[in-house]
Amino acid sequence: MKKGLKILLIVLGVLVGIILLAGVFAGPIVRAYAEKNSEELCHRKATIEHVRINFLTGKVAVIGLDVKEENGKDRFLYFDKLKVRVSLPRLLFKTVRINKIQLNNLTGRVIQDGIRFNFSDIIDFYKKDRKPQPKKEKGKWTVDIHNIHVKNAHVLYQDLRMGSKFDTKKVNIKVPHLDLRGGPTKINMTTAFAQGGDFALKGKYNIKKGDFEAKVNMHDLSLDMGWPYLRHLINVGGLSGNLQGDAQVQGCVKHIQDMSFAGTVGLSRFKATNTDKSPLLSFSSFDMDIKKGDLGKKDFRINQVALKDLVVHFDVYDDGTSISRLKKNKETGGTSSEAPADTVKAKKAKNSSVKYLVNKLLVENGKIMYADHTVNPQQQNFEVSGVHIQANDLSNDNKSPIILKAKLGTMGELECNARVNPFDLRNADATIDIKNLSIKDFNPYSLYYLAYPVEDGLLAFSSKLTLRNNILDSQNMLDLYKPTFGKKDKSIKPAAAKIPMKAAMYIITDRKGHAKMELPVQGDISSPEFSFRKVIWKTFLNLVVKIAASPVDFIAKAVAGDETFKPINVAVDAPQELTIEHVHQLNAIADFLKEKKEMDLEVFLTPHPDAGLSAKRESELKQQWFQLMKSHLVKQGIPANRVQMMSEKKEHKSKGNMKIDFNLKYEEE
Repeated sequence: MKKGLKILLIVLGVLVGIILLAGVFAGPIVRAYAEKNSEELCHRKATIEHVRINFLTGKVAVIGLDVKEENGKDRFLYFDKLKVRVSLPRLLFKTVRINKIQLNNLTGRVIQDGIRFNFSDIIDFYKKDRKPQPKKEKGKWTVDIHNIHVKNAHVLYQDLRMGSKFDTKKVNIKVPHLDLRGGPTKINMTTAFAQGGDFALKGKYNIKKGDFEAKVNMHDLSLDMGWPYLRHLINVGGLSGNLQGDAQVQGCVKHIQDMSFAGTVGLSRFKATNTDKSPLLSFSSFDMDIKKGDLGKKDFRINQVALKDLVVHFDVYDDGTSISRLKKNKETGGTSSEAPADTVKAKKAKNSSVKYLVNKLLVENGKIMYADHTVNPQQQNFEVSGVHIQANDLSNDNKSPIILKAKLGTMGELECNARVNPFDLRNADATIDIKNLSIKDFNPYSLYYLAYPVEDGLLAFSSKLTLRNNILDSQNMLDLYKPTFGKKDKSIKPAAAKIPMKAAMYIITDRKGHAKMELPVQGDISSPEFSFRKVIWKTFLNLVVKIAASPVDFIAKAVAGDETFKPINVAVDAPQELTIEHVHQLNAIADFLKEKKEMDLEVFLTPHPDAGLSAKRESELKQQWFQLMKSHLVKQGIPANRVQMMSEKKEHKSKGNMKIDFNLKYEEE
C-alpha cells in the first residue's frame, strides 16, 4: 500500500513538474508567436516584454505590451501589466469563470478624423473575409467574470477636425462582478483631466435589460474641453469656466429619452469673449438644484436657480448687436437671420407640453455694460449695475411674480414688478419705475442727434404695460427735472437736425423744474418691425416737434382748464379798452413770460372777412388793440421787445369780431 502511494505521489509530482515546466516555456512561446504574427493577428506591430502562464493556478500575466499605430512608429496602446486569473476547475462544468482581471498603467490614444479613427483599420481588418460563424447552441457554456480593475490608466482622445482634446489621467475602474445573466453589474470609476477637474461615477447596469442607475460627481471640469464643439455653433472667440455637479441619474439605454435625474449642477468662473477677444459674458457662479427631472414625462422640478456676479456686454453696431452676432448661419457660417415663422411655431408647440416648476430664481449683483458704436463723436456707454432679480414659483401653468431692481448709470434707480409665464411671453403685466437717472449719462446721444451737450438734469420714467396675445398697451410717463442743455456744437452735424429739443424742454419745464410728457405705446410685438425702444423714441421726438411748433396748445392740454393763451374775441365797433376779463388773462400771460424769460409773445389779430373794414381801418384797429395789450404787459414788467405783432392771419369764424391769438416763440441757436 505504501509502495502504491509512493508511486502515485511520484506521478503527481512529475505531472506538476511537467505543468510548471510547460508554463515556463509557454510564456516565451506565446510572446514570440504574438510578436512575430502581430500584424496578421491585429494588423499592427506589437511587442511584449514578458508573458507568464501558470497552468496550476490559472494565472496569466502579460507584461509590457506595446502596440504601434498603423504607421508602425507611433504608440497606439501600452500597458505595464495585465493579470488574469481563471478558475480551472470550473471549466469542467462548462463555465468560464474569470476570478480577476487587473490592468495596470494603460496608456492609449484615440484619434478621430471625420468618421475615421486611428483604430478603424483594425476593424476593417477583422471585417475583411470574415465568414459567418455557425450558430452555437445556447446554454452549453457560461461566462462569469469577477473583479475587473483598471488602475491608473491614461487615455488621450483627439478630434482632428474639431480641434478638441480630452486628456484623461489616473483613470481607475472597478467592476466587482460583470453579470451577463440579467442581474445588475456594479461599476465604480474615477478619473482626472489634464485640462483640469475630476469625474467620478458609481452605479449599476443591467446588461440584458439596459437599465442603469448612477451617481455622478464632477468637480472643476474645464469648459476648454468642450469649446472646440461650441465654436462651430456660435460666434464667440472663446469660453472658459469650471463645471461642477453631483447628480443621480436612472433610465434605460433602450429608451434614453425616458431618463430621469436629480441633484445639483453648477458652473463657476465662466467667461465668454467676442471673436475680437473683447468681453461678452461672465459670471462667478451659476448653480441649479434639481429636485426632479423626467425626460419622458417632460416634467422638471427645480428647487433653486442662482446666478451671481453676471456681467453682460451689450454692444450695438451698424449691422446688429453683440447678441445678434452670436448665432451662426448654417450655410455661410456667418450671423444668422431671424428663424422662419413655422420654426418658431413648432418650438412653441413643443414647449407647450413641457411641465416645469422653479421654486426660486435669484440673480445677484448683475451688471450690463451697454455700448453704442453707431454714434459719434463720442461712443455712448451706459452701465446698469447691482442687478437683482428674484422670482418665486415659476411655472408654465400660470403667471409668476418677478421683481427686478438695478442701479442705472451714475445715480439712477430701476424697479420692475412683473407677472409673466416664461413659456408664454405673449401675455404679461408689468410696472416699471425709473428715478434719479442723470440725463448727462446720455450726453453722447444728445450730441449725436441734436448737437447740444447735456449740462444737467434728472430723468424719471414710469410705465404700466399689459401684453395680451402679443398686443402691447403701454402707458408711459416721462418726467425730466431741470433739463439743461449747453451751447450748440456747430462742428457736429446732428442726425436729428430738425428736432427743436432745447426749445421744447424750455417750454414744457414748469416753475418747479419738471418737464412731464405722456408717451403711450401700442403695437404688435410679434411684428419684425416693432421695437419698444424705437417706438418710445419716435413718440418722444414727435411730441417734442409739436410742443416747439405750438407751445400754447401743449400748455392748454397739459394743464386741464388752463386758459392763459386762449384766443380773445373783440367787436370791431366796440370801444378800444380792456375788460376785467382781458386784464386777468394778460396778467396770467405776463406771469408766464416772467417765468420763461427766453420766450417772446407773438400776437395775431384777425378781423372777420365779413366785418366790412377798409384796409386802413383794419390796420388802425389792429394797431390800437395791440398797443393796448402791449402797454399793459409792459406795465407788468415785460420788456416791450418781447411782445411782437404778427402780420399772419389766423382762421376766424366769428362774424363782426376780431380774433386775437397768442403764440410763444423760442429761438434755437
